Amino acid sequence: MSTTEIIFYPSNWLYNAGVIGLLRLLEATGYSVTNLFQDGIIIGDGICSYLERILLFEKSGVSEFPLDKLPKWHWYYVKTSFEWNYGSIADFVVDKLRKAKHSTDKSKLKEQIQLIKKSKGKKNKSEGKKSVKLTYENQTIDFDDINNAIADIWEKTFTQNPQYTLDEAAAEIIKLIRTKENFYIYRKAIGYLFSQDGFYQNLYNPSWFGDLNKFINLFTPDKVFSPASSSASICSFCSDSRFEVEPIDAKQMSFLFPVFSQFPNAYWQNNKKTVAQICSLCKFLIIHHHLALIRLSDKSEIFINAPSFQVMWYLNKFAREILGSASSREMRAKRTLLAMSVIEYATKIQTTLGVWTGMNIEVVSKKDDQIEFFSLPYEVIQLLSDRRIASLLNQIGELEILNQVLDQDFSGLMEVGYYLLRLGFNSSSKQTKLKKDKPANQKLRSEKNRRNPAEIAERIFEQHQNPTKTAEQIFKLCALIEEKRK
Repeated sequence: MSTTEIIFYPSNWLYNAGVIGLLRLLEATGYSVTNLFQDGIIIGDGICSYLERILLFEKSGVSEFPLDKLPKWHWYYVKTSFEWNYGSIADFVVDKLRKAKHSTDKSKLKEQIQLIKKSKGKKNKSEGKKSVKLTYENQTIDFDDINNAIADIWEKTFTQNPQYTLDEAAAEIIKLIRTKENFYIYRKAIGYLFSQDGFYQNLYNPSWFGDLNKFINLFTPDKVFSPASSSASICSFCSDSRFEVEPIDAKQMSFLFPVFSQFPNAYWQNNKKTVAQICSLCKFLIIHHHLALIRLSDKSEIFINAPSFQVMWYLNKFAREILGSASSREMRAKRTLLAMSVIEYATKIQTTLGVWTGMNIEVVSKKDDQIEFFSLPYEVIQLLSDRRIASLLNQIGELEILNQVLDQDFSGLMEVGYYLLRLGFNSSSKQTKLKKDKPANQKLRSEKNRRNPAEIAERIFEQHQNPTKTAEQIFKLCALIEEKRK
């Protein structure tokens, strides 16, 4: 098929998250995505031709048979999904063991590590569970040996006289899984994504989970780029008519698509026409949306949505990096996370947010069946996207100072600056006073900043685009701020 005319335009948050998730997968395969962005959109000729190759011709690169028969997209889809949900195998195993230590249902956590499935019609719980299998043509891979060994280690760990410490048990279980590591990753990811209560439940029949051929044939270029049988049908997501459309089936992705009687906040503008039908390409895009989501400590999942794919790509990338290095619970607040992502964009990306700051940049937060939206005021985005302001906020490194900017409490910010400046000039007692003074300790959490409050005060004044250090210029700065706020 011809793909030279395909252009991806930002649309609703679910579509946008699907595109960003797909880009994350393509990056994992070695594809360079940073050159795809053009004025906020993506020209799809290169990306679609690459997709056609990795959906059919290019193979996984995995050495084990039959996983070596998987096309490249299929393998990286399950691999990146496993890493998104579980982290590494070691992370996953250690997490379950630690939870089991204090759990009253240790058996359930053991089964989450094992690869087992329930058999229908069995009343006895032990009889109703058996090891899963992977099949490809006449080849079968089973997990009986791993499951039995995990059960043995588990029993010897959680007993009155344990033979294994938690660390020793984790090491032994990880060693077992490594013997069939890629098979384990594949089967865990498939089960997580498509089982009941999974992101894409009912999209892929659970009875097919162990059949690699079924998974390969579910996603092919012919199905993803299925040509439209009628030009009159328009996709509700991309507003294009070149691909075959179908009515949206909430049963396939009930946590995403509208079930109008149950989730009135899970669709757009409370209008059924907004999400009436979907084309084959958009349906494919949306099954990547989970890869764009960022998990927070409150168990919600967020996505930073914007009117530009380039802005979305970098803001979400920086948000993941910020969370990876954050040590404070407050650092993980949605408002703060969005602000810090904008600051990172302004300081690290050579292009500016430009016209996009005049439009809506928001955090989409999904928790259970609830979807909420958070955004920063236009005036705050304008401040944070200024490279000089962003750079100074980074140098100061104080969350409380950032929060005052987010609250637009500029007079309070100046008071903090004056207070710290006066305190800093008293060289004989400044360290003692900083340690004992509650307001100062609330504003300055960094030990480095507590040792040099005068320098921090200067930075606070400079962040309002005036680098001078004299009192006359500070008063002039206050006048400029008041003028901007009018």
